[in-house]
Amino acid sequence: MTTAPHDPTAANGRQGGPAVRVLLSVKPPGQRDNPYATLLVRNLNALDGVEVAFFSWRRALIGTYDVLHIQWPEAIVRARTPLRSTVAQLLTAALLVRLRLQRRMTRRPAIVRTVHNLHPHEEGSRFETSLLRQLDAMTDSWITLNAHSDVPDGARRSLVPHGHYRDWYTMPSTDRSSASSTVLYFGLIRSYKGVDVLLRAFSEVPASSDMRLAVLGDPGRSEQDRSLLQAIAADDRISAELRHIPDDRLVEAITDAELVVLPYRKLHNSGAVLLALSCNTPVLVPENPVTRDLQKEFGPDWVITYAGDLAADDLERAHALVSSARPQHLDLSGRAWDKSAVDHREVYEAALGRT
Repeated sequence: MTTAPHDPTAANGRQGGPAVRVLLSVKPPGQRDNPYATLLVRNLNALDGVEVAFFSWRRALIGTYDVLHIQWPEAIVRARTPLRSTVAQLLTAALLVRLRLQRRMTRRPAIVRTVHNLHPHEEGSRFETSLLRQLDAMTDSWITLNAHSDVPDGARRSLVPHGHYRDWYTMPSTDRSSASSTVLYFGLIRSYKGVDVLLRAFSEVPASSDMRLAVLGDPGRSEQDRSLLQAIAADDRISAELRHIPDDRLVEAITDAELVVLPYRKLHNSGAVLLALSCNTPVLVPENPVTRDLQKEFGPDWVITYAGDLAADDLERAHALVSSARPQHLDLSGRAWDKSAVDHREVYEAALGRT
């Protein structure tokens, strides 16, 4: 991605001044991680007046920064093993002490929090919960990705929508009219993602339909997750790639599909929705206030909703809609990352009292 040089006197109104030093609470992502943080850091560091660094405990405990930007707070206090999680929680407790002492003397660093999920996907220990509550209580400003995320009463909040993925993935220039009759699910294959509901609904689609289902993603290891794999294998209309899917293959599959189905039991913010739309593939998602807003933003040909549990009728209705009126290209200029970066910089400056 190439980014145009930033003019500090441009219309965003910034007139220079010392750069805001930001520590993002995300470690440098690996190949399997969501590129959200990388895109955010890349675009922020392309701006005048802000310098962003990825998280390390050394930077957090002894480094110098003006803003601590919390993305997924549970990721700070959790690790792959119980022992490492205990160490992470002790380090978090030390960080809280440092933040309190430093803020008493200098009122810095300000703490900014992005609300990705309403709640962590998995509950933590009492100690972990206590640490996260203390961090929330110290937060100066909240960034929400949609208008329906809860923040504490009276808190300062800013809406900065999730950016698109066209700056990250190489998008093939495929004519949408040549897409297959395949509906696609991609992501973790878990019951809490609603994959069991999708399989049940698809099994009730008449055999005479030309609809096919493709399932791409990493399968789980629980008994419940194994039953999902058995259901996938039992229907020869379902194709599956049960592994981590490389970026190029994932984009190819999304672009080739006529429709992406995301039957999440609780859909609040979803990078998968933005990835599908970035590939110019319509999505079928549960109806709720967030997805109704997405439908208003992008149109009912792109964001198709269903009420209650996903049913065969919902799949057939969406299949007929995208088969008869297939859009070609979706305008995602409203989700551009350079605009998101400017909005983030304004949040940082406001949290520091500069605006």
